[in-house]
Amino acid sequence: MLEVDRLSFERPGGLAFHYDFTLAAGEILAVQGPSGVGKTTLLDLIAGFESHLTGRLAWDGIEFSTLPPWERPVTTVFQSDNLFAHLSCRENVTIALDGATIAATEVDGAFARLDIDGLQARLPEEISGGQQQRVALVRALLRDRPILLLDESFSALDWPTRRGCFDALQEIATTRRMAVIFVSHDERDAAYLECDVLKLDR
Repeated sequence: MLEVDRLSFERPGGLAFHYDFTLAAGEILAVQGPSGVGKTTLLDLIAGFESHLTGRLAWDGIEFSTLPPWERPVTTVFQSDNLFAHLSCRENVTIALDGATIAATEVDGAFARLDIDGLQARLPEEISGGQQQRVALVRALLRDRPILLLDESFSALDWPTRRGCFDALQEIATTRRMAVIFVSHDERDAAYLECDVLKLDR
């Protein structure tokens, strides 16, 4: 379980944000609200890209608030710039595995699970936006970290493509017992996933 316990953060000028919730393994949480209410800030705090003022972050009772980003049990998928343009899709996946030895069959199996088998040798520019996001999900799957953060990762995609990505996301969350938090401006996203929603306001 992910514990976001009385977490607070303040930007210069006094703009403050406060978060307090838990999220079980295998569950998905949509974070919604207007611009400027701290949706991306929440993800940055969990990932370690920003430092909180008070509170704690823990996974299965083990606090990780003081760890640097690369040591946290977290993988982040952004809206864009997830893939290196000069590397093949397979290379984009394996380069992010922190030096872990992953068998080629396991990589191919992950591509097949997300319905993009056959794209391994292609460059990102040779595949669609939805396929690129699925490659990023393959990387998250193989990193096997229990917390997955998605910062408007699918908002630029058309609705049928987005639904396909959500189907893949649900499979990842369920089979790998990952706690997934995604920022979304579209209420259809949470409705399709049938997940809980954290609404932030000013």
